[in-house]
Amino acid sequence: MQYQLRLRQHDGSFIWDPAIRDAYHKQAYSWSINGRLAEAHRLITWIASDMLVLADYGGDVYKLSWLFQGCHRMGRFDVSHPVMRWILQQQKDCGGLPHFAADDRLRALATAWVGVSALYFGDLPAAERCAGWCTKLLDQPEEGRFYFQTTLDGELLTEAMAADAQYIDLEKTGQAYWEIGLPWMLMGRLYQATGEQRWLDYAERFFEWQRACAEDNFANVGSGKSSLAACIHFLNTGDARARNGAYAFGAFLLATQYPEGGWRDPDEPDIPLIYIDHAAEYSIWLREIIGILGGAD
Repeated sequence: MQYQLRLRQHDGSFIWDPAIRDAYHKQAYSWSINGRLAEAHRLITWIASDMLVLADYGGDVYKLSWLFQGCHRMGRFDVSHPVMRWILQQQKDCGGLPHFAADDRLRALATAWVGVSALYFGDLPAAERCAGWCTKLLDQPEEGRFYFQTTLDGELLTEAMAADAQYIDLEKTGQAYWEIGLPWMLMGRLYQATGEQRWLDYAERFFEWQRACAEDNFANVGSGKSSLAACIHFLNTGDARARNGAYAFGAFLLATQYPEGGWRDPDEPDIPLIYIDHAAEYSIWLREIIGILGGAD
């Protein structure tokens, strides 16, 4: 937290580099869940007064979903409602959402995170449409790969269809584990919200995919979202394997934090944005993990 807060500006904003105007989306959530409510409110007030949200973020559905959650959890509906209305306008008939509004493909990262946001917003039908799209990813056509994009119509996008189709290689470390973790999280949240067994069954299947990944599946810079999904799964099922996954991520963070307070994988660019982004997100996952596992134990 202290690492982030050093970069606050005098007007309450978090644009600490004029060239980087899309790096304040996680701060409201991070600061508020860690008890820095005054700073979080000042940031949101700056956002509301300057009307910068959509312009700064260039139609980034995923990042704006982060911003929505941080604001909505604090009761700052002056920002959360217009942001969420815009986000939901990007949902396609098949239930999926693009990472950026203008993209020609849909992605698990954005779709599942919007689904979680829709639950916060009280829009269960929108959340279930997101989840319905995510469940189409469970049946993969190629062994050893987890494709996580579809066409705008919801057809799974494989390398046979597009040379740049993205996927998780189950044999390699350092993969985009969040593309499994966020759908897994959404299924668990939907089970909690509805009590419907089908969502827990889907969560079990995403957990199977997470376990099928390489040995760093819960110990990598990309494992944070899966760690919270694991906590939720443990809460829903009592499966100790899920709890152990969350503990593994916590141990990874303790072992890899830089003295200044941030994180960076050796393969990531050595720029302030990387350290700051990880510091914000990991402070959230750690608080969420402590809250869930501390109460469960």
